[in-house]
Amino acid sequence: MSISVNQPFHWMDSGTYQESPLEPLVRDEALAASLRDPNASGVIHLWVYDQALYLGRRDAKLPHLEKALRQFGKEGFGCVLRSSGGACVPLDAGVLNVACLLPDTTISIDSFFSFVAQLLQVGLRDFGTLQFGEVAGSYCAGEYDFSLKGKKIGGMAQRRTRFGSILQLCINVDERPRGEWMERFYQIAGLDEMENHKPIPRIDGSTVGSIAGLTGKLVSVEDVKARLLSTIRTEWPVTPTPFTLQNDLHQDAHEHLSQRLHLFSFSAKELTASDWVLPK
Repeated sequence: MSISVNQPFHWMDSGTYQESPLEPLVRDEALAASLRDPNASGVIHLWVYDQALYLGRRDAKLPHLEKALRQFGKEGFGCVLRSSGGACVPLDAGVLNVACLLPDTTISIDSFFSFVAQLLQVGLRDFGTLQFGEVAGSYCAGEYDFSLKGKKIGGMAQRRTRFGSILQLCINVDERPRGEWMERFYQIAGLDEMENHKPIPRIDGSTVGSIAGLTGKLVSVEDVKARLLSTIRTEWPVTPTPFTLQNDLHQDAHEHLSQRLHLFSFSAKELTASDWVLPK
């Protein structure tokens, strides 16, 4: 079904992050707050984090989460507890993150997912036809997984804010052992020991792939950004715009996520400190 979203979008790329894994989420949150402006346009925000585990609230119940995060910290992964739905997703320099923000609190959940699915079908059409639907055994498996040739290359999660709607997604661009990382993470964290309230039912690393790995092409994150922009602009009014934020919105967003929602965030260096403990 075709979903019409009749408004222009600002295309904003805020680059690659390597410090606090919370920072790109703070910027998404601040952009969502900027939708309060009566003349606000939609925003497509692109970013990369190298590298961290983006945990879902479900993962907080894992019996050995602290042990798993310590181990992955030694391997160069930071971590953050995110506010959007789902379970853990590994991010690295080969994963493109995209947030689609609409100044609209009335669009239905399914309609918003369908609209962004259309954006992806158009934006990634050079690489093949996407399939949408849960990829069983993948990390953070859900109804709005998207895949190529039967293997998951990304997923989507959304939520409402006071002033609009935000849908966040990630796209695996180059080939890395992300599925195997998550198999090992959940093994260390004690997924198999849990009888109830499991963050995911099971994990099979072979269910996950990437654009480069599944197409056999040398594809970079920058390539995908460029193709997304050029193809999406053929069907929707999208204007590249320098990334800017009001300082007060950034400060308020950081306070909201860290203090009100109690989202923790640690760099790899912090996770390997001798006195680090997982917040209760």
